Amino acid sequence: MKRTIAWIPLLLLAGACAHVDYVGKTYPPTTKVEVFFSEEDVVEPYEIMGRVVATANDIVSSEKIQDQIMEKAQKKGADAVVITGLERYKSGETTNYRETTREKRRGVTTTSGGSTTQSEHEKSVTALFLKYK
Repeated sequence: MKRTIAWIPLLLLAGACAHVDYVGKTYPPTTKVEVFFSEEDVVEPYEIMGRVVATANDIVSSEKIQDQIMEKAQKKGADAVVITGLERYKSGETTNYRETTREKRRGVTTTSGGSTTQSEHEKSVTALFLKYK
């Protein structure tokens, strides 16, 4: 029991992170990354250096996901990030069913049961990484 309790904080910490997948070019790291929500707002000439998809449990805030995208952008050498989408979706469902049968005196049997269903939701943020020319 104590071992199980010791793992709970680690599992909560792991669940509080986003998984950031990046595909594209890599440049020397940058320290300042601008954020936009439309390519039309970018005034500097640029090239799209890559695309990113960040996914996390629904308990993780969108701001936390954005922070992790920005951190990845710095490591990959991006000058700007354009957030292109935010989506929430059902990623799974778990149903537990329990039934109890009790036999009383005189041959009377009582059966009772119940079930609970828990839905699991995730969110996904997509973005472009830009490199100024």
